[in-house]
Amino acid sequence: MKTTIKIGSTITVGELADRLSLPVVRIITELMKNGVLATVNEKIDFDTAQIITEELGLDVDLIRADSDSESIAEKPVRNRSSNDANAVSRPPVVAVMGHVDHGKTSLLDSIRGANVVKGEAGGITQHISAYYIQHADRAITFLDTPGHEAFAALREHGAHLTDLVIIVVAADDGIKPQTLEAIRFARKAGVKIIVAITKIDKPEANPDRIKQQLSEHELLPEEWGGDTVVLGVSSKTSQGVKELLDMVLLVADVEDLKSLSKGPAKGLIIESHMEQGKGAVARALVTEGLLKLGDLIVAGGAYGKVRSLEGTDGVALKQATPSMPVIISGLKSLPEFADTFEVVRNDKEARQKASAVASDRSSAGGHVNISG
Repeated sequence: MKTTIKIGSTITVGELADRLSLPVVRIITELMKNGVLATVNEKIDFDTAQIITEELGLDVDLIRADSDSESIAEKPVRNRSSNDANAVSRPPVVAVMGHVDHGKTSLLDSIRGANVVKGEAGGITQHISAYYIQHADRAITFLDTPGHEAFAALREHGAHLTDLVIIVVAADDGIKPQTLEAIRFARKAGVKIIVAITKIDKPEANPDRIKQQLSEHELLPEEWGGDTVVLGVSSKTSQGVKELLDMVLLVADVEDLKSLSKGPAKGLIIESHMEQGKGAVARALVTEGLLKLGDLIVAGGAYGKVRSLEGTDGVALKQATPSMPVIISGLKSLPEFADTFEVVRNDKEARQKASAVASDRSSAGGHVNISG
């Protein structure tokens, strides 16, 4: 027997997903297939909702309610802070994780090449690297996390920096201990997971076997009735790369990512090292506010004025907005990996805050500084 659900003359995409007990991404994807572009908070009419329900093959009858008052009140997509009235949409921050030989860095190289991003400073094997790319006239920040067992702690921090994790699994190999580790870290961080099955161009590729393995670890693919987005990609031929980026932006729309874009900047240190001619250099991710050239910042036990500000492509910037990865010089010492940074008003405040952190760390026996 079909389930009967009453809705008003219009309904938001998010509410329809709730009423149908489906992931919002599945509704938005089906709408896109039918030529309708809508985000989670946008309303669609009754007829469109009915068509989508039929297209999904659900055993459900949608019935128009007598008045919109019978429709369930719209639910917020996520908890809002009191400052959210001033928040604006920001690009997603995506970590790419997986087994060392499963094509993680090759996938990122393919993404960067397709988007003409060149000149990235620093290596990709000893610390987290960040890439800022454009796709469909929108920005995405990617974090490349080290793949060796010795850097497991780094990968855990990496997940906590992000909105979304892409877990790569080679189509000719399968799930490995590092894959499970990455899944565990992503779940612990409470972020959305997309699985990219890499190397699908190889003759021995077996994507269905990978999907079965994923199902055994509670990552049931959407096409099998679950809520995990699983896509096949080839870094060699670029097959599936555009679709992967499209899905990243779709998930970002569903998550409704926002941040304050004005006021003093805050963020996280991704990596730091000494560089000849520049001194202490830090790679950082802006999480809120506006970071400007000349700002005075405190990062853990380090402080200083931003003497140079560059994008990850090495191009000089005057300012950086939320979700942007940047390269900063001007700090008087090296900050530590995962230190938070903030813009402060004056040199006295900077010295006091940095000294307090340094003193606490000294009392605790010190931290290991992870740098390139």
